[in-house]
Amino acid sequence: MFTKIRNIINRIEWNCCARKFCSIGEHSFMGVGFSVKHPENISVGDYFTCGKDVRIQTWPIYRGEDTGYTPKLIIGNKVSVTERCFISCLNHIEIGDGTLLGSDVFISDNSHGRNSADELEIPPGDRKLYSKGSVIIGKNVWIGKNACIMPAVKIGDGVIIGANSVVTHDIPSNCIAAGIPAKIIRKIR
Repeated sequence: MFTKIRNIINRIEWNCCARKFCSIGEHSFMGVGFSVKHPENISVGDYFTCGKDVRIQTWPIYRGEDTGYTPKLIIGNKVSVTERCFISCLNHIEIGDGTLLGSDVFISDNSHGRNSADELEIPPGDRKLYSKGSVIIGKNVWIGKNACIMPAVKIGDGVIIGANSVVTHDIPSNCIAAGIPAKIIRKIR
C-alpha cells in the first residue's frame, strides 16, 4: 500500500516538474526521489527514463548569486538514467539519443573555483562555480556504474565506458574505454 501511494505522489510531483522544463518529450519520466534544479534550462527527448534518487541540476544561480552562465542541458530520445545518477550543468551538457547511464554515474561541466592558490582559504562549497568546458556525449553510449564524466570532454557515438572509470579527455566513437583516467582499451570494429 505504501509503495502505491509513494508512486502516485511521485507521478504527481513529476507532472508538476515536467511542465517547467524548456522542452520535454513524450513518455518521459523520473523515478521516486528525483531532484531537479532549474528545469527551465533542460530539454529532454521522448522516452527519457530515470531510476530512483536521480539528481539533475543546472546552475544559473548558486548560493543566491548569478553565476554568469546560462546553462543548457540537452538530453536526447530514449536516454535511460539508472539510480542515483547526478548531472550538474553550469554551461553546456548534451547526452545523445539511446545513451544508457549505469547507477551512480556523475557528469559535470563545472568545478568549485578555478583551483588557484588565492582560493585555498575559501571552503570549496563557498567558491564560485566555474565552467571548465562543455560535455558532449554521443549516441548509443553506455556508461558503466560509478563512472565520472568530467568537464571539457567529448565522447563519440557507440562508446562503452567501463564501470568506475573517470573520463578526463575525449574518447572517439566506437571504442571501449576504462580506468582512472579512462583510456581506450579496444576499438569496436
